[in-house]
Amino acid sequence: MPRLSRLSAGLASAACLLAFAWLVPGCGSEPTFDAGVDYTPASLAEELVFRAKNLAPSARKAEKKRNAPKTKTSPGYVPPPETKGQSKTQTKKAEIQTLDDVLDDVEDKARRIHSMPTPEVFKQMADAVSKDSTLDAADRDAIVAKLNEMAAAASQ
Repeated sequence: MPRLSRLSAGLASAACLLAFAWLVPGCGSEPTFDAGVDYTPASLAEELVFRAKNLAPSARKAEKKRNAPKTKTSPGYVPPPETKGQSKTQTKKAEIQTLDDVLDDVEDKARRIHSMPTPEVFKQMADAVSKDSTLDAADRDAIVAKLNEMAAAASQ
């Protein structure tokens, strides 16, 4: 009899464990994330300022023109990665060296915000950067000018 009761107890505990795992919602499933949810104009502006401050002084010059709209037919167009994981691996491969690289990365993230028009995202970022007092005035003005160029290009 003791062997039968041990077997019964084991089966009962296994059944309880399986029932608990089945009742817990989302248990064992892979979570899905929307890449645009993580980004807001304010958070991107803060990231831009932080990354610009950490660049070498010689690398804080943005020489690339940003007034051309980015469309699939534009020369040099690179489609955005489909998942957040791909985005991280791409940024790890290409080390950020200049302000142009930082602006390209932030621009890609800004285009993933679908809750508002892209020109409005860039305008809000420019407004947030212009209020930042931790950057040098020249660097701040250069970044704001580039963000305004990106807003104008996105509205075309």
